[in-house]
Amino acid sequence: MAKISEERLKRYRELAKKDLWDFDEPKASAIFKRMEEEGCTPNDYAFNYHMGMFHSPLTQDISDVDIAFVGVGMENTVPDRTGQKFGPAAVRKWSYKMGPIHHVTNVVPFDMTNIIDYGDVDLSSGLDVKDRINSIYKTFLKLTDKNITTLAVGGEHTMTYPILKAHGQKEPLGLIHIDAHGDTWGNIGNADINDANILRNAVVEGIIDPEKTITLGLRGRTFHFWDYSSAVGIRAVTTEEFQEKGVKAMIKEARKIVGDGPCYLTFDIDALDPIQMPGTGLPEPFGLSVQDVRDFIRGLSGLDLVGADITELCPPADPSEMSANTAAAFCFEMLCLLSEAHVARTGVSRQTHWK
Repeated sequence: MAKISEERLKRYRELAKKDLWDFDEPKASAIFKRMEEEGCTPNDYAFNYHMGMFHSPLTQDISDVDIAFVGVGMENTVPDRTGQKFGPAAVRKWSYKMGPIHHVTNVVPFDMTNIIDYGDVDLSSGLDVKDRINSIYKTFLKLTDKNITTLAVGGEHTMTYPILKAHGQKEPLGLIHIDAHGDTWGNIGNADINDANILRNAVVEGIIDPEKTITLGLRGRTFHFWDYSSAVGIRAVTTEEFQEKGVKAMIKEARKIVGDGPCYLTFDIDALDPIQMPGTGLPEPFGLSVQDVRDFIRGLSGLDLVGADITELCPPADPSEMSANTAAAFCFEMLCLLSEAHVARTGVSRQTHWK
């Protein structure tokens, strides 16, 4: 094989002299340079824990904030594997390797909205389920009273009930619910609100509109326990129906159901096939694929999303940490949607700053 010509090598060497952040995509160059100049060090891949999710500022100063990450390490009513309380820390860890620009849409959330990591909800006031639900509700009410969009990481799915309650103070919300389970069952033991009935409680209290709610990914032996969903008008989609009709059809139907009003996205990762997402508390075989759910979430762009969450990550169940890695990637997809939605809803666009 002939040697590479000096002319070609000269060109390659000149290209190699480009500055670290001089990308062909100007939006990417701008955000990386700005983060570096403001002390964020986006090239720090050593899990630098002084920063928040995706390197966002870690603070509880909520003045002039648009989007707040919140960790919710609740773990009280899970029926099977424990460890969901470690979910927020695991997602933060892997988030440091992701963003700040979406590689497909070129959305840069930190250039559109002022984003903070609020930290974790303080659950030390009591071990009782109701105590913890109240702590979560009060924390999120502080944020929603200031019209802050929230992105929560859990934690068992029970956490979604008080978050919905905080967001649904003014009017019932539409809901997109990705889950292997309908979460409209009855009481379990002495827990009036638990991991299996959050939607039932949200419906009877007028927090969500069941006729503007869709659940996707249902399967397994508990499927028939969720008859309440269909009875009140929740659109219940099994994994098989999702796969048969395809992602585009499911996106179209979900958008039609929630409509133009405020809506919320909740994603229990047990909706995914446990081969791809082993790190969950209640794995159900034959689930949705990571790629299908990714594409479905991307297809929600343009909806009036007031908040979102990802729940049921159980880091101890996946020592490889790839479940946490994937959950962090889903969080960034959600962050991009929420940033677009917040700007569209408020008409205000501003940057996140690190100093």
